[in-house]
Amino acid sequence: MTSDGAGAAVTPGEVVRERLRTTRKQRRMNPDQAAERYADPAMSATVLMNIEANRRRTPVTIDELIQFAHAYDVPVEALLLPPGDRPVQVAPGVTADPARFLRWIRGQQPLDGTDVKLYEAAATAVAPAGQSAVHELRDEFLARATNAFDMFFAGSEEMTRKTRAQMRDVLSEVREAAASGTPTDELLAVIDGYLDRLQ
Repeated sequence: MTSDGAGAAVTPGEVVRERLRTTRKQRRMNPDQAAERYADPAMSATVLMNIEANRRRTPVTIDELIQFAHAYDVPVEALLLPPGDRPVQVAPGVTADPARFLRWIRGQQPLDGTDVKLYEAAATAVAPAGQSAVHELRDEFLARATNAFDMFFAGSEEMTRKTRAQMRDVLSEVREAAASGTPTDELLAVIDGYLDRLQ
């Protein structure tokens, strides 16, 4: 059994309903405007409101999920990731925190209880060309970063609380950007900005 994250676990269906509602509001669309963008007469404003309020008998289908992502101009995974740190109920007895759930969806990390060889073979089969090189670079970066931070914090008794707080803020910002699926070039720009300040 996997149990990651804090708070009560939510199902993917609950996540999608909540994300549909919050994304629509972030886009400043009322239900009529959202249904119009969805561009299917079967998806009326009433149906959309019933989905968001969990009054429709059937959950959102894969086809609907993809069409909503297109209508709201967001990646599909943005409608699958729960807000905050609530874990996602993947299967009975199997939950994952939001960051791990996202890595699992992307084919980057199996969940506990998964046949790792089958998962990695499937992830490799659907990975875009050149992604294995990206994974190797990521792994090398993580190893070097771990080593650098271990050495940096070895002298932590001499560090002031202010410096520690600043480091925590930097790492939190980079982590949040990475977990939210920020494009690599934008994430690198954030990291480069901090590197420039250290020179």
